[in-house]
Amino acid sequence: MIASIAWKNVWRNKPRSLIVICSITLGTVAGVFVAGLMNGWVDQRIKDVIYTQMSHIKLRNPNYLINEESQYTISDYQQITSFIDTASEVKNWCSRLTIMAMATTSRGSCGLILKGIDPENEKRVSNIQELILPGGGNYFGEQTKLPPVLIGDKAAELLRIKSFRIDDRVLDSLRKLQLPETTINKLKQIADIRFVTDRKFKKALNSCLTSAEIRKYGPYIIDLAKYYHPKAKITFSFTNAKGELSYQTFQVCGIFKTSNSTFDQSSAFVQSSVLSMAAGFGENAFHEIAILLKNGDSDLIPFSEKLSNTFNNANVMTWKKMAPDAGLMADFMNFYYFMIMGIIFFALAFGIINTMMMAILERIKELGMLMAIGMSKRKVFSMIMLETVFLTLIGSILGMLLGAALIGITGRVGLNFASIAEGFEAIGYSAVVYPSISSSFFIGVTVMVIVIGILSSIIPARKALKQNPVESLRIE
Repeated sequence: MIASIAWKNVWRNKPRSLIVICSITLGTVAGVFVAGLMNGWVDQRIKDVIYTQMSHIKLRNPNYLINEESQYTISDYQQITSFIDTASEVKNWCSRLTIMAMATTSRGSCGLILKGIDPENEKRVSNIQELILPGGGNYFGEQTKLPPVLIGDKAAELLRIKSFRIDDRVLDSLRKLQLPETTINKLKQIADIRFVTDRKFKKALNSCLTSAEIRKYGPYIIDLAKYYHPKAKITFSFTNAKGELSYQTFQVCGIFKTSNSTFDQSSAFVQSSVLSMAAGFGENAFHEIAILLKNGDSDLIPFSEKLSNTFNNANVMTWKKMAPDAGLMADFMNFYYFMIMGIIFFALAFGIINTMMMAILERIKELGMLMAIGMSKRKVFSMIMLETVFLTLIGSILGMLLGAALIGITGRVGLNFASIAEGFEAIGYSAVVYPSISSSFFIGVTVMVIVIGILSSIIPARKALKQNPVESLRIE
């Protein structure tokens, strides 16, 4: 009976109740979407850390971590790999040589970490082969005159292998994208001019287009104008196994791009057989072993401890230690979600309290009559509490449904923050995010809503219970 009366009381003043419900709905939608956006970014970051940059676990020589000198290869390599082969927790693994090198072309130079890999084994642990840019070559697929090398998009820019140019092909593509002819005519001012860096090309665009045109069409123009010099030659200088300076010339076979510009700028992949011969390493000399686990984080700590206890001469590190920022976000993400929702509901609670106080003041005589005819204070409190919980639940459930629908739509198509992509990629986060959220989040929010509703009902209920039934009946 109390619940039925409380439900009817909610709709006694429909405009006021609907305003409160709408405010709760909008607040919940905003909170759910922000949580989904954060979750999408963090999931993308963790995926990139594990499947592109580091894998779940890495084994290295402890001395290599201190000096990063090439002579510090993994001890007991064969025993370690035999153990990994028989471990049920391991999905795939691969070995890598990693040497600090200086890369030089006829146009530029930069420092790189030269990674010697077995291309087929690397595919089982890393997704780098899926990140080759259109027009940027291939993943060790085509025969080259010189040993092939795979470099990042940012390194290609520093080595002047990547350039920008507006030509007839670019202008025709822009017309197909239905860019205004006035904008296309402005671009003809810089047609057939080669720009060797992204910054110089953007500066040229700023000189001939308006800021509004750059915001609207800039990403499309930059994407179409860039081109690469396939099969460019790069000479690497590095310290070999004997501590002497060695040189090796490679030919670019492909250019990749990840969501981390630092990784793109510092990493290059070559075949381990070629690098091993050039640097004078033995057959089983490798600097790191990357391991991918079957059950991910559930086996991460137990298996890493097992490796550490079994092989004292190897340094074992999980991805959470190698990328502490991503590990911290992964461990505390649920806390961040509910902190956001808690702040939103805390602000909404004041509106709910105000609404219920108005409802109580309007019904003083009615509440006095109910208490005069025998309704206990406990039942009056329960009635007011249920009214508050109903208001909060209706708004929050609608908000969660709308928020889930919004996340479902944007999660399929993605949100492209191309205008600020450089900033995101500098800290390792993708500029294209696919919002997502788990069902457990909505369970937690529902519990939070009920608690907020109960707490918000305390002040209005105390106001009602303080009334003297006889005095309340005299109020007109």
